[in-house]
Amino acid sequence: MTPLNLRNRAIRHTRDFFAARQIIEVMTPKAVHSAALEPYIDAVGLTAGQSTESFYLATSPEFALKKNFASELAANAEARGIYEIAPVFRDDRPGKNHALEFTMVEWYAAETPLDQILRSAAALISELAKKTSGISLPETFEIVKISELFAAAGHAFDLSSEDKTTGKYLSLHTSLPQHLNTMDAATVCFNLLFDEIVLPLLRTKDHLVAVTGFPEYLGALAYCENGIAERGEIFFRGLELANGYREEWRPAVARERWQRYNEIRALRGVNPHAIDEELLAKLADMQGVSGVALGLERVLLSLHPGADIRQFR
Repeated sequence: MTPLNLRNRAIRHTRDFFAARQIIEVMTPKAVHSAALEPYIDAVGLTAGQSTESFYLATSPEFALKKNFASELAANAEARGIYEIAPVFRDDRPGKNHALEFTMVEWYAAETPLDQILRSAAALISELAKKTSGISLPETFEIVKISELFAAAGHAFDLSSEDKTTGKYLSLHTSLPQHLNTMDAATVCFNLLFDEIVLPLLRTKDHLVAVTGFPEYLGALAYCENGIAERGEIFFRGLELANGYREEWRPAVARERWQRYNEIRALRGVNPHAIDEELLAKLADMQGVSGVALGLERVLLSLHPGADIRQFR
């Protein structure tokens, strides 16, 4: 089966999956004023002939979906969830697993803890594997804390402490990576340690694994407590397929995090991400909500390792 046929099947079965769960499909704008929050996600800018406003292609439907669902929850106490199958765009280096444009399946569910929405994402991945490619994934779905994976590899440290994160990196490499600044040293060191120590463990697992317990400095819009974010990433054979949060619902916390990330962007020498004031105004209605985003082509790539993400366009 060709990549285009695989993708077509995946989209049809994704719609069936959500219809069975009474989660409604929506469509959100792709030309947006605020495209992202994270300091290392860069958006593709747009030039308009008639408008004097600044627009970007959406890096995710996240902000629009949250605003839509918050409004729905405020108006309808029976609202269960919404989803979108969305083209998204990121100014990232292209490669086998990365493309300027790709397809994201993102959904939000009311009164749902993080582990439940991660299990929902694992169920969708398993269903897509079976129905698009005839592949039965192992029934085992493991949810494990990052701290436990580091400890299992003999490298336990306090993830909630930025100083101890950089200290762990120094203990292994004697010097910090070049071109660091004081605000994002822990983020860079954590990501390098994750790739060096945790990813090799994940590559040995032939079933879906959700890694949880990320440090707050990598929290994005996940709810955080005691320095740890309620955020999880799902991997299959070491390839990240999905990323989920228990949603941050406190506007002041989200604003402070957004401003900190923009300070990191300034140190990188790139434009800040505009704060979405409408989103912050609606966050209070997102209490108890969890959300997850899944890379559709990434799922297909994990099932067909010889494929390239650019073949799906």
